[in-house]
Amino acid sequence: MVAVLDSSDIAVRLADEGVPLRAIARAVRMPSSDLRAQLHEALYDGRLLELPCDDWPPGCPKDQRALQLSRMVRENREALHLVAMQLFGLPPSGARVLVKLLEKDHVSRQALHIALSRTTDPVSDIKIVDVTICSMRKRLEKFGIEIITLWAYGFRLSSEHRRRAMDLILAAAPPAD
Repeated sequence: MVAVLDSSDIAVRLADEGVPLRAIARAVRMPSSDLRAQLHEALYDGRLLELPCDDWPPGCPKDQRALQLSRMVRENREALHLVAMQLFGLPPSGARVLVKLLEKDHVSRQALHIALSRTTDPVSDIKIVDVTICSMRKRLEKFGIEIITLWAYGFRLSSEHRRRAMDLILAAAPPAD
């Protein structure tokens, strides 16, 4: 039996993957104001960790690297973590954070805390995120990759540094079968 998803479920899943709100609204043919209300409801219900950005940045290319990386994340997240660990000398926690930063334009401290703990209810203190980012900055600096702090929110990679990290990871990754 095939499960049928309604447009609300699809919208929440797309938002969780980092697809911008207006892009989702266009895809499900719904006014963005209605979709925004549904996503706020999903956020309060716990079905969504954070609201997506409003729309794609101007001139955002449909980058082949991003598609390849997205496919790697979907098909074998652990292999991607392993490549990031080996390439950048990151511990497993740092690799999970880097992949999260590559997946989304900006990531909240809370979302990174959850990524670090591998559960939706972390038992560690949220300060572990800052400690992990500090360690990662030292390791990524050697590769010309800088993590930007978004004050009172979280972290991001500039498009240039995201592109550099993706290029290095894709070059080091084993070829797909």
